[in-house]
Amino acid sequence: MIDPAAPVLDIRSVGKTYPGGVEAVREVSLTLERGQLLALTGESGCGKTTLLKLINRLEDASGGLILYEGEDVASLDPVQLRRRIGWVMQGDGLFPHLTVLENVAIIPRLLDWNPERTRSRVADLLDMVGLPSAEYAERYPVELSGGQRQRVGFARALAGEPDLILMDEPFSALDPITRDGLQQEFRALQADLGFSAVMVTHDMAEALIMADQIAVMQDGAILQQGTPVELLQSPASDYVSGLLETPRRQMRAIRELGA
Repeated sequence: MIDPAAPVLDIRSVGKTYPGGVEAVREVSLTLERGQLLALTGESGCGKTTLLKLINRLEDASGGLILYEGEDVASLDPVQLRRRIGWVMQGDGLFPHLTVLENVAIIPRLLDWNPERTRSRVADLLDMVGLPSAEYAERYPVELSGGQRQRVGFARALAGEPDLILMDEPFSALDPITRDGLQQEFRALQADLGFSAVMVTHDMAEALIMADQIAVMQDGAILQQGTPVELLQSPASDYVSGLLETPRRQMRAIRELGA
């Protein structure tokens, strides 16, 4: 039975070492509370995406413990685990030969939901992401804009009613206006449905705007985890300060324009 007071995700001293001794993730510990969004940020190659893959066992950890809903993920069937956790990849990742309805319905069908329940869930989610089922369900990905395809990607990740969504640079391929709108819509969707999320992003401004918690990574390790306000007020290192300098500079420039 799931303890509602327990973290959705509890990572304890997790590491990942590849052949040749390359340490992609080093002694990472963090927790994700229910309903929160945790942003993993840092420069390319710092271990963000590898850590994301360790959570749902797209790769297996070399050491440490990852608890999802109180269960050790290493003890779970990896295929069944992935069906319990939503995944939104960089770009939309939709199957081009499937309709919107068929793309969103993939996980419910794998979970052996009956057709009525699947259709109802897909229709509800398409409405929630601003793509009314009557208009969009039978379209193919090629008939959609980039923002619409990403909305379908979010609906697909949520279709199996997961408690946790993992997202790898989900907004990076979008133009600034579409990106801003989808960021706001995603947070509203999260508040409405109550799921938790881990998001990989290179964009510190995006992390500051969207996340409840931010974990800054460098060379496979977490340098600092805290709220956006905590990072802005008390960066733990020069590296963290450097990552924060770009959004600080942008905010100063905007203020000066309005002076």
